[in-house]
Amino acid sequence: MAGYRRSYVKTLVAAAAIGTVVLVVTHLTLPTGFGIVKSLAAVVGWGVTLIAACIAVGAIIALYRDNAQAKGRMDLFYVSNESRSERALATAHPGIGLLLRRMGRRILGGRWLLVGDMVEIRSLDEIRKTLDGSGCLDGLPFMPEMTGFCGQRALVFRCVDKIYDYGRSKTLRRLKEAVLLAGLRCDGSAHGGCQAACYLLWKKAWLRPVAAGWSARDWFGRPSPAAWHDSTPSIGRYTCQYTQLAAASTPMSRWDIRQDLRPLLAGNVTLSAFCVAILTRLFNAVQVARDGVRYPGAALETGRSIRSVGHSPVPGDAVRVLAMGDIVATLNHKGRNRGLWFDRDMVKHCGRRYTVLRRVERIIDDATGQMLEMKTPCLVLAGAEASGEFLRFCAQHEYPFWREVWLSREAEETPGRAGRELPL
Repeated sequence: MAGYRRSYVKTLVAAAAIGTVVLVVTHLTLPTGFGIVKSLAAVVGWGVTLIAACIAVGAIIALYRDNAQAKGRMDLFYVSNESRSERALATAHPGIGLLLRRMGRRILGGRWLLVGDMVEIRSLDEIRKTLDGSGCLDGLPFMPEMTGFCGQRALVFRCVDKIYDYGRSKTLRRLKEAVLLAGLRCDGSAHGGCQAACYLLWKKAWLRPVAAGWSARDWFGRPSPAAWHDSTPSIGRYTCQYTQLAAASTPMSRWDIRQDLRPLLAGNVTLSAFCVAILTRLFNAVQVARDGVRYPGAALETGRSIRSVGHSPVPGDAVRVLAMGDIVATLNHKGRNRGLWFDRDMVKHCGRRYTVLRRVERIIDDATGQMLEMKTPCLVLAGAEASGEFLRFCAQHEYPFWREVWLSREAEETPGRAGRELPL
């Protein structure tokens, strides 16, 4: 058994033992009657037992997720949140969770947007009236790449209550009145051909609700006016939504539990996915406190050789993400390969099969706005997006960048193996 798995099992056994002992002792030592002392003892005893049980369940979830990842199966968080994927939202009937949220909104007379709502993007003239002299609303720019979507209808994919400030503070910051619309990413055409393909952020003032009766199925699969194309590269300094994230957001306390609850209430995550993430977070906190190994752990030795792709993949090529242990073997002590960080959220994709979407050779630096030419181009995989689980359900859904050495080439689809697209 790998060392990190032994660490998981130790925490599971310890939590189960502590919970059982506390429960037994509480019941054996409680005084008779209904006094304050008995009530307090019962509350403390049951509270400790409940916490221990949650830690034990978190350990079981970590072990299950690790086993699924080793076998190349879909991660439990994604499985639990599959009904919130773009395709599921557009083609399936709303689940009970979304129906209850809409019912609550109707009863309360609210006008806030929820995941799965259909909206119409206002005309360019209407949107311009909401902008200040710098072309921003509350510090968030309306970019030229967004104009092609004006007047069209779209599906609310995520309600964005916060963003992660990659370029400056490296912290989560509060963002109000913003959503992601399914499939609408920046093509970089007005920003020097930037290839980051960030999800566009839409202020609610730029949208209007669509009357009931308009089916999401009528929207799904329509051609996007911002289909990716290779713009003429241009080196310079640019301003975009992601360089202005700090200006468009406000500081937020890490102890503000509302940042966990808002994504659940808005429908970004299902209750089951929420529980998976929270219990995993609790388990990780205990692991850190006892100097154990957090989930996901790192299998440093797998006994398997690292197979490179053999050639530079091109869009449309089928590849499989290597096992976590094989990828770890390519990283330095800082968890980087030629300067590119392998994020722990990317572990969810290990062992799974995807299609190469595009090569990334230039991106805009979030902190400076400077166009950066990559010394070693990276790859973007179709369907492999950041889940935001380890960033308190941050809903930016960026494309992680992949080194070629982290992938193996798949000549053809293997029956019964994982598919190319991963519901998010």
